[in-house]
Amino acid sequence: MSDSTPRKDSQAHGLRLVDAFPDELFAPRPARRLPAPPPPHLVPVLAELSRGTPDTVACRNLHMSPRTYSRRVAELLECLGAQSRFQGGAQAVRRGWLVGACLAGTAEGG
Repeated sequence: MSDSTPRKDSQAHGLRLVDAFPDELFAPRPARRLPAPPPPHLVPVLAELSRGTPDTVACRNLHMSPRTYSRRVAELLECLGAQSRFQGGAQAVRRGWLVGACLAGTAEGG
C-alpha cells in the first residue's frame, strides 16, 4: 500500500465508534412513568414525618390515636417499599413526594 492510497481500515482506528455500540443505545426510549402520588390519607403523616415531629405530637396534630398513627406510618412505609423510616424518607424524596407543603416549616423547605 502506497502513502497516496486512502486507508480502508478506518474502523480499526476508532473512526467509526458508532458501529461499536449496540443499536438499542440509539433507539428511542419510552417515556418514563412518574411514580404514583402518595395516598391522600397518608400525606399528612408524611408531612409530620418529614418535619421530624415526635409521634406523640404528630398524633395530636393529626387528631388520631397513637395506634392509628402507627398503622398509617406502617402503611406509608409499605407503599414506599421501605424497611425503616429513614429508607422511607429516602424513597419519598426519590419519588418527588417531599415537595411543597410537606417541606413547609422544615429547615430545607423554608
